[in-house]
Amino acid sequence: MAEVSVEEVPLCLVGETVDAIWIDHMIRLLFSSGATVGLECAFSFGATVDSRTIIDPDGDKAALAPILRLHTVAATKAAASGSTLNIVFADGSYLSAGPDPAFESWHYTGPETPPNRIIITPGGAPAIWLHDED
Repeated sequence: MAEVSVEEVPLCLVGETVDAIWIDHMIRLLFSSGATVGLECAFSFGATVDSRTIIDPDGDKAALAPILRLHTVAATKAAASGSTLNIVFADGSYLSAGPDPAFESWHYTGPETPPNRIIITPGGAPAIWLHDED
């Protein structure tokens, strides 16, 4: 199997709404397509690109409240590049998750059966599984 990059994995997020937000040791966003994004380490989030703050899923739980604004909001742009995931939402919110030196930082699971998956491993190397349509 040929090695693929994260840029080659189709993200089924654009035009899809955030239907559920789960908070435990990470933050998980469930999109209307059935795709999920898991955020396991600190990431930046803001009402606009210029008003971003750092949110740590393992930090103060009261500081996680801003992410709740995404419930029922559609993604307008979504791209993975290298070890960074960027999502822009219809209300102007912006989420950016990059690598962590010691932990898996973020993952994407697509709606396909079996799903496309990206996991950004400690240090930023991606682990990728692609749905085989054959």
